[in-house]
Amino acid sequence: MNYSEKLSIQLNIGSKTYPLEIDRQNEQVYRDAAKLINDKIHRYISNFPDQDKEDYMAMALIDIAVKLVSESNVDKKLQDMITLIDKTLKLNP
Repeated sequence: MNYSEKLSIQLNIGSKTYPLEIDRQNEQVYRDAAKLINDKIHRYISNFPDQDKEDYMAMALIDIAVKLVSESNVDKKLQDMITLIDKTLKLNP
């Protein structure tokens, strides 16, 4: 990959800045991900005041991971259903 295809960015998550070197075409994905994380952190700060910053980060991470795993399980179930439909259609021309 050419150097020109890489991009150095800084993402602000919570109260920290994280420098990253990413593929240029993925910049918006990274920025959207940082916004999602920050939105969740702020939601937890509002709902559970007086917690440690690390706790807010952990709660946001758990929230995002649960959603990701749930969506992955749905994708697997859909793929299983498609496979079953394909098999059924081949049996009944």
